[in-house]
Amino acid sequence: MQNKKFLSIMILFLLGSLTLGAGLGAGYAIAFNMLPEVEIIQQEAPATVSSVRINPLTVPVDPREPTIADIIPKVKDSVVSISVFAPVNRPFGGIQPGAGSGFIFYQDDEFVYIATNNHVIEHATEITISLDDNENVRAQVVGRYAGSDLAVLAVSREELYEKGVPFSVATLGDSDVMRMGDTVIAIGNAMGEGQTVTQGIVSATGLTISVSDPGMRTLTLNVMQTDAAVNRGNSGGPLLNQYGEVIGIVTAKLMGSDIEGMGYALPINEARIILEELKELGSVRQAFIGIIHEDFSEFMRDLFNMPYTGVLVRELVPDSPAEAAGIEAGDLIIYFNNVRINGTSDLVGELAGARPGDDVVITVYRDGATIEIPLTLGTAQW
Repeated sequence: MQNKKFLSIMILFLLGSLTLGAGLGAGYAIAFNMLPEVEIIQQEAPATVSSVRINPLTVPVDPREPTIADIIPKVKDSVVSISVFAPVNRPFGGIQPGAGSGFIFYQDDEFVYIATNNHVIEHATEITISLDDNENVRAQVVGRYAGSDLAVLAVSREELYEKGVPFSVATLGDSDVMRMGDTVIAIGNAMGEGQTVTQGIVSATGLTISVSDPGMRTLTLNVMQTDAAVNRGNSGGPLLNQYGEVIGIVTAKLMGSDIEGMGYALPINEARIILEELKELGSVRQAFIGIIHEDFSEFMRDLFNMPYTGVLVRELVPDSPAEAAGIEAGDLIIYFNNVRINGTSDLVGELAGARPGDDVVITVYRDGATIEIPLTLGTAQW
């Protein structure tokens, strides 16, 4: 696994103009609970302005050297604005509106499928989408996965046709080839006011950030950073490359009076695997070892005069892949497929890139010796 910078920062999930607020089996939840708590900065949103859009005429893309103005007509019919209503968690209750973004990534004979962030729709009792900023269509949740902050919605193709709403399926690009300095474009329902477009560059790749979502869960997300302007309501919208291909999903930004241009997007190469499983199964199958564990830090290493940091196995889940392979309580996991494991975040990252059924080699330190243990990853459904 490549070296990653790790940011533990104050992150705002972009919930809209009126704020709506991979697996280690049994040990997975413990891993998240052990991550440092990060506060979300909630700010009052300015008053919204009601508006009705008159859609511009489509302009053909210039095949010679497409500009952003050429690209937008090609992709705008795949980008959706999401409106939600959710219960208010405060005295006297009530219903609160919120907004977000998404994009169409698949269609079949009955439905059009939309990718967005889990935090946009998680608590919603009613969800509608708009593709032209005027006509609203009711959407249903197909599946969601809080661990990667992703969700899939579906809307009726027939209803879109009946209302005369044009739509298209977004083209997914390759996020692995994006470099620092590459041009990117963000399209989304900024401030709940319909589609807007901003331009920027890739500021950094291969980042790992730790964030607390509105439900006060701590998430560890692999992201790319951009200075393209993103605001409340951009969450779930696409981050595009210079050819109009989706290379990321906008999910968060760093907030502060002295901070500018620090937005974060989930790379599409990782997100598309989860989106496909959510579409097909309504849930996510994760690679599963079956251990209850804790970090073995540098302090612990020095205290017990051990040669390694790593992940200490406290208990085994009965009938798990770890038990079948011969891993024992007290083992210190130090490598996963020859990738050095210094702590829980390293192991979680490697599992996130693995699939159930994969054959791997886990190296442990036991009784003064290193032991390589072949293991077939199991399946945990989330």
